[in-house]
Amino acid sequence: MKPILSPDGLGLLDRLAAQHALLAFDFDGTLAPIVPDRQAARVPAGIRRMLRALSLLYPCAVVSGRARADVAARLDRIPLFAVVGNHGAEAGFGRIDRTRRGRVLSWARTLKKDLSLVPGIDVEDKGFSVAVHYRHVPARAAARALVMTVASMLEGARVFPGHAVVNLVPSESPDKKAALQELLRRAGRRPVLYVGDDRTDEDVFGWVDVGVRVGRTARSVARWYVNAQQATEALLRALVAARTRHDGLGDCADRFALAVGD
Repeated sequence: MKPILSPDGLGLLDRLAAQHALLAFDFDGTLAPIVPDRQAARVPAGIRRMLRALSLLYPCAVVSGRARADVAARLDRIPLFAVVGNHGAEAGFGRIDRTRRGRVLSWARTLKKDLSLVPGIDVEDKGFSVAVHYRHVPARAAARALVMTVASMLEGARVFPGHAVVNLVPSESPDKKAALQELLRRAGRRPVLYVGDDRTDEDVFGWVDVGVRVGRTARSVARWYVNAQQATEALLRALVAARTRHDGLGDCADRFALAVGD
């Protein structure tokens, strides 16, 4: 993996700016820090300011595991091209197959019943997917194994882990990669950059032109990285600066971001 904010990486961002790339971002761990209480997750002011500026210069999308309404409310007043929720199952475009809602509700009820004796486990029904959080369970490895076992017995579920969570999505629902492919079809032919931090982002990293992982690891297929979530702001600033240069406005990312306001 190479640092995207290195000279080579900045040259690549400049080429993406020239081609008016589609830019897509995960939410938790990428735009917002991961926090113990998921309801307290917020986009820091600096990242929010840069994301708003970026969304006026490129088609920008957020593709999150959260429910679409949840993440959209945390990104209000940012003119995004699309917000996709539930790991791709809840798209920011077209119609959603709501017949899957009953199945997801049934899974949530079963999981709450079967895991009720494990203190600290939290079953979150997100409408079109279920997340079983075990961040607050002391024996995390044992909790993860138990949740994976119970979840794998549920019919029609695609089960995959994340940061201290096990996710269940209807097996026929689009994933993040499929959602981004549809966004690209709607945006028109152009390169795609995607920034994420989790195992749920690996399929996307393997498909997009430029995959940037938050946190360096040899286990990722992403070719580029930033060191930590806080560095997302610097990446967004570099993308804004690259585009303003191509638009003849000079290298003025911060001035542009302040000018467009929040």
